[in-house]
Amino acid sequence: MALSGVHGSEGLESARLGFRDRRLPLPFGTSFRAAHPVSRSLIHFAVISKLVALATILMVATGCDKAKDFVRAGQTAGPPQLSPGEELDLASKPDVLFQVFGESSDPRMVPIAAIVRGTLKPIRLSASGWHKFDAMYQSSGKSYSLYQSGIVNGTVDVKRGMWSDTSDALYALPGCATLTPMASVKVNGRLASDFTLEFLASSAAAMGKPRGGAAMNQDSINRIARGIARNVATSVGIKEAKLDSLNFRALAFYTGASSSPTIIASYIDASAEHPASIATRTTHLVVIVDKDSSGTYRATFSHRINGPLAAAAFRRYFDHLDIDGDGVDEIVLQGWQFGGDTFLSVLGWRENKWQEIYRTRANWCLDERKAAN
Repeated sequence: MALSGVHGSEGLESARLGFRDRRLPLPFGTSFRAAHPVSRSLIHFAVISKLVALATILMVATGCDKAKDFVRAGQTAGPPQLSPGEELDLASKPDVLFQVFGESSDPRMVPIAAIVRGTLKPIRLSASGWHKFDAMYQSSGKSYSLYQSGIVNGTVDVKRGMWSDTSDALYALPGCATLTPMASVKVNGRLASDFTLEFLASSAAAMGKPRGGAAMNQDSINRIARGIARNVATSVGIKEAKLDSLNFRALAFYTGASSSPTIIASYIDASAEHPASIATRTTHLVVIVDKDSSGTYRATFSHRINGPLAAAAFRRYFDHLDIDGDGVDEIVLQGWQFGGDTFLSVLGWRENKWQEIYRTRANWCLDERKAAN
């Protein structure tokens, strides 16, 4: 969930927010003006937006009328309606995938999927079911493996769950009856200098494994990525001159899709950071490439934008991890729209290409909302 880009008063920008017994300032570099993204770089927008989301939660929970009016405007809410058999079977103690995010001094953790027989499933529960979930998975003292780049890279310890500390919930949203439970956590094994954190964590006993193979040098990565990206761009009407004007980044890592590294290339328009209007056109391209059976690198996934910024849906690389245990890492991208909510998109290796196999909710409020008549 992110409420960045929302029109707000000057008071929203300077407010210091109360959270239980402490004071939390709005994250540095954030703004609630529609004409300006919240981050200093679109590449980092999705990281900072989680902090803005947390700040917005605290704001509406502590009496900001304008924020409350925005949350409630034109909507009526009710608890989620579950069909028979749709509710997650907690009695089977399914493994859970979490997202850890926030400032390194006070990070948060939210559940994003259940892992049932190797398949990612949305967690659908009644209000009482979520309380039971919180007690099972997010009670103080619970500890889970933290993952980065396909392997374990630290642990995360739960300090308090959503409802496990006192009768007060860890956070609240006005007008929302059913919330995704959030936990306050401590992250171990990370550098104290890290300002913000973003990781995957899981209750699963073991996920991922180290992958052998020689590292590619950056010049080779860039050459392959640029060459294939140009072909993809041409096929979707993006001119080479325009592509070359965009900020470029490429990286490579072993996923198990082939014996060679998978390469991800990203192009993003830096001018979209401070547009004159949301009607401004922008161009954005993400391409994933892998070697085929002949040993030739080819595009195995692409996401592109070449149109108005207001309708643009961005993607950026988040991490990779073998979540389903099939021997090939899933690639996790973070997605967002300009001034909109963020979500994670999990790509699986299917039929020799990357396909989205799971997408997280973009909003922490689980109520089903309908526009008011």
